[in-house]
Amino acid sequence: MTRTALFLATLLSVTMAQVQAAEPIRIGITTILSGPMADRGQSEQYGAQLALNHINESGGLLGRPVEAFYADNACNPAIGVPATQRLIEQEHVPVIIGALCTPVTHAIMPIVEKAHVPLIIATSAGQDFVDASGVGGNVYTFKTIPSEVDIARALVRYLVAHNVKSVAVVSAAGGFPQLSADAIAKAAQEAGLQVSEQQRLAAGTTDFGPIIDKLKAGNPEQLVTVLGPFSAGFFRAYEASNWKVPVTGRVDFQAALAAVSPQFRAAGGLANLTGVAVFTPEQDLPGVQAFVASYKAHYGLLPTQRSFFVYEATLLAADAIRRAKSDQPEAIEAALRSTTAPSALGGTYAPDAHNHAHTPLQIVGMRNDRVAVIANE
Repeated sequence: MTRTALFLATLLSVTMAQVQAAEPIRIGITTILSGPMADRGQSEQYGAQLALNHINESGGLLGRPVEAFYADNACNPAIGVPATQRLIEQEHVPVIIGALCTPVTHAIMPIVEKAHVPLIIATSAGQDFVDASGVGGNVYTFKTIPSEVDIARALVRYLVAHNVKSVAVVSAAGGFPQLSADAIAKAAQEAGLQVSEQQRLAAGTTDFGPIIDKLKAGNPEQLVTVLGPFSAGFFRAYEASNWKVPVTGRVDFQAALAAVSPQFRAAGGLANLTGVAVFTPEQDLPGVQAFVASYKAHYGLLPTQRSFFVYEATLLAADAIRRAKSDQPEAIEAALRSTTAPSALGGTYAPDAHNHAHTPLQIVGMRNDRVAVIANE
């Protein structure tokens, strides 16, 4: 080794040792780490940790390592609110990512506003978070995942581009599925599409035949579905009904493909199945594929949309700290408002007046009996 190379190696070693010895910059993350949905929170943990690995391997921030401090909210506001307060008051985090669970996200928004600590809403899709943030609302909340209105409009643009004139809509009742279906129906009507029928599946529904008959009655050109827990049962009933209408919407492709018979698939029964997605590991973009490869190498799993958006939210928080040259909450909030940080999906996280970024969405469909991205919206 030359003297110059030796000097540089020593300098790098000393720099990394200094970074590792410094007090870490703290990023708070509240998610679901216990209960029946803990696997969803774990996928967020995986995404955050992958981002932190990349940041720290590159020298950290402001000459210091970066560390995540987690708060389990158990998808329960009574647990999530004090857990978030602990992050702020005891762990002194200057920025928080969360909270995955919609009721908890709503409940902690006043907490972060009062404390002047920015919250990056990375995985709650509700438009109501957008409406309540930024101008005229909570300036400390930022939303990075597309809202249900973004999702609805992207799907409808695709349908209009393919000359669809009418749709029927069916969804699970309540929560995100119903809100998403309502947004799609509204966007369809605004675009001049006829909504021939709209049905909601009440909890405990097992007989889908009568519902399919009602949906068929208006003779729609496409059936829009947001089925949630009813995906498998509904697609089995769809096969049995012998209805040939193409299905689209917020589709769980794996559940649909597993529910129908091999004969139905071989006969092309799902050949026209499409759906709108905010992230898919099938997206053939260099940044997405690099993330997927790194995630698989670390965890042996394919990433979910939760993994991806928390990964990018962590990078976004780090970018704000770097540009602010500070880990103080109000400096980070100002940096987030002015960000133009890129997304691997394309575009940037530049927020609008309501602190909401608009990343591109994908239309996913079947190609040679496999799920593939067929369009970008």
